[in-house]
Amino acid sequence: MSVRPSNFSPSRRSVLRGVVALPVVVATGAAVTACGPTADEERDLAERLVAHARAAIRQQKAAASLAPRTAEYTAALTVVAQQRGEHAQALRDEINRVHSSSADGINQPSPPLATVDALREALVLSTRASAGAAVTESGFVAGLLASISASCTTLAEVQLA
Repeated sequence: MSVRPSNFSPSRRSVLRGVVALPVVVATGAAVTACGPTADEERDLAERLVAHARAAIRQQKAAASLAPRTAEYTAALTVVAQQRGEHAQALRDEINRVHSSSADGINQPSPPLATVDALREALVLSTRASAGAAVTESGFVAGLLASISASCTTLAEVQLA
């Protein structure tokens, strides 16, 4: 099989069309890449996620401290502590990815949850907050928050029933 050389030689007109089209292509590419989030939007997203991470950590600590003191709920509270710890870590990872300096606000102290009923109510509030936030976000963050909401529902209504 042999390849024949092409006798293609562009005309001056086709070269000029290409030169005229080049700025349009470059401008379109720049406009498409400018559609990404700005630094302020990334910071705002991270700050919104910080509240969810704080709630997860608070509930994880409460479940871990209540487990040895509440014999009938020890196994369930262990599951709650483990799950909320995973939620906190996933949220922390996303906050660090989006705007790492916002992660410093996650570990602010909060009042402890002293009873299983208080923990259950906090989980219900986290369910609502995560579900509401999932609707307003997009992409991975929306899926993460929706997943957390579903998990919190299960923790409150099944584990701590």
